[in-house]
Amino acid sequence: MDIENIKIETERDYENFLNFLGTLKDTKYREFNLKIVVPTTTDIIGIRSQVLRKISKVITKNSAENFLKIFEKLFSENKIEYYEEKAIYTLVLGSYKEEFEEKLKKINFYISIIDNWAICDLAPSSFKFIANNKEEFYKYLCTKINSENMWEQRFVLVMLLDFYIDNENIDKIFKICEDIKSEEYYVKMAKAWLLSMCFIKFKKETYKFLKKTNLDKWTINKTIQKIRESLRVSKEDKEKVLNFKRKD
Repeated sequence: MDIENIKIETERDYENFLNFLGTLKDTKYREFNLKIVVPTTTDIIGIRSQVLRKISKVITKNSAENFLKIFEKLFSENKIEYYEEKAIYTLVLGSYKEEFEEKLKKINFYISIIDNWAICDLAPSSFKFIANNKEEFYKYLCTKINSENMWEQRFVLVMLLDFYIDNENIDKIFKICEDIKSEEYYVKMAKAWLLSMCFIKFKKETYKFLKKTNLDKWTINKTIQKIRESLRVSKEDKEKVLNFKRKD
């Protein structure tokens, strides 16, 4: 098997495909990923992102529907072993063309496979179809705000970051950041990341929000840190946001 000829029609094909993925292992890259892709319930082969994207493009072209169905079946049987399988599923899901309502059903499943920040954060770069369905997808995101699943919460925040920082939605983003309740590191970090980007694009509005928000100290301080680390924020504005830093 080679990348250009990957075609997955059956579970036997998927098994052969999995064996092929093993031949692409980069030991140093695996060791690097083991340190940063945490927490995770699956092992990591160690395949570089550009290779995973190339594989996903071929699968999308040759056998996307069958691949997605087989993966979903194997996941339901607890037979998905590797991070890379989940990553390829995410990339193929984003590229596969189908009706929006059918796509949402698959996204519900996708959320259930997330077990680390890396799989969660693959979605924004992969789900380009959202650009043509922003209003409908926003309604879908709103149904997830009260979830107690931290990855579902993070998913909402990272999707807002990539697709909804605009005039129409900036105030809605602020409200969602306050409405999503979590003490989980990966949720609070996503909020800080999102709010720092809001500051870059909508400085005046975000400044007012930071002045009055009841968000927790950690999230506020991390937001300020990320704003101050940005090369897109002036020295003067970096000094101003220090006024909102929470102290013990």
